[in-house]
Amino acid sequence: MAFLLSERIERLDRSFLAASEQRLADVILAALPASVTPLRLTKIGVIGAVVAAAALVGCRWSSAWLPLFLSGIVLNWLGMALDGPLARRRKETDRRLDVIGQINDLLSQVLLIMMFGVSPFLSFQSALVILACYLLFSAYNYVRTIAHHARPMAYIGLGPSEFRILMAAWPFIAQATGVDEGLSQLDTAILILAAIGVAGLAVKALSDARQIAAEE
Repeated sequence: MAFLLSERIERLDRSFLAASEQRLADVILAALPASVTPLRLTKIGVIGAVVAAAALVGCRWSSAWLPLFLSGIVLNWLGMALDGPLARRRKETDRRLDVIGQINDLLSQVLLIMMFGVSPFLSFQSALVILACYLLFSAYNYVRTIAHHARPMAYIGLGPSEFRILMAAWPFIAQATGVDEGLSQLDTAILILAAIGVAGLAVKALSDARQIAAEE
């Protein structure tokens, strides 16, 4: 019964793009040469984050940096989303690589969120709010993965890949909606959404706690 409940939770917690992303990952991984290692993919992901972060700063002066920003996001996804699956496919069970991958993924996202705060697309205050929420959700994911023996959570269908897509799309949305003229309204909206998200996470944590209690 506990196994069935865990399987049900994992299905409910899968992100919107999980199935499509898995199919795409399988195609890419099958085509990778042996010279491409999980550690190299992790490095590519870090490089992508640095490129995207630098491009965000460059956008303060010119929107011509946006293509470089998109390229960096794609590299970040390729590296961070595929390093773990490649290691499992090749049966490389080095836990050190798993730790390195997780840490670099976390630091990459922190860097990108902070650089959004110095870009023309988001205020620094809003970036700090988003960063606090991101770290809170990440911390709960790590705790849940250990305590609940389940895959990392996708909140309301949003996982790491969906988050990257939102980051990639936001500069274009901001330009189209003239966010520079309404940063204060955007800050207020982000604060409200953050409060709703944290409340939802608290409800999720209580639900998971009850689930664990029922299984035990």
